[in-house]
Amino acid sequence: MLKRYYSRRSFFRRVLGGVLALGMARAQGKPWPQGMELRVSFAYEGGGFRYRAPYVAVYVEDERGNLVRTLGLFLMPGKGERWWNELRRYFALGDLARMRTLSGPTRPPGRYTLAWDGKDEGGRTVAQGTYSICVEYAREHGPYELFREKVELADKPFQQTYPLNGELREVRLDYGRKA
Repeated sequence: MLKRYYSRRSFFRRVLGGVLALGMARAQGKPWPQGMELRVSFAYEGGGFRYRAPYVAVYVEDERGNLVRTLGLFLMPGKGERWWNELRRYFALGDLARMRTLSGPTRPPGRYTLAWDGKDEGGRTVAQGTYSICVEYAREHGPYELFREKVELADKPFQQTYPLNGELREVRLDYGRKA
């Protein structure tokens, strides 16, 4: 059997590489728990003469305010693009080309539910930790509203309902096993 001999340089390179890999794994934290999802339910109301359906963006940010995942985007593609910047925070985080591919038609008042499976925009599983759940609402010739709540996502399930006072009436966060 042939013995392998390592130089001091290659030995330290291997040790340093292992230490860095271990440090990166610890910095990343525990992975997202298997079978868990976060359901974001929101309700808005409106109507009346000249009512226009609102633009709504539902997305997740990390602790530093970077976009992690877009859960839903109710935007009118085509001639309505001039109003997209009314979703101020999301418009600053995202890029226009991606918004065009993610956008769907605007929707009438009602209750909607979107789910997050713990993956980022690239399809990679994120780590457990603190995230901000954002529901941004803007209506042409109407109000602008931003719901942004920090939540700790780990192994423990939770449910929380946030009543609101504007056209965006309520946001409910339900973290638990996939239904």
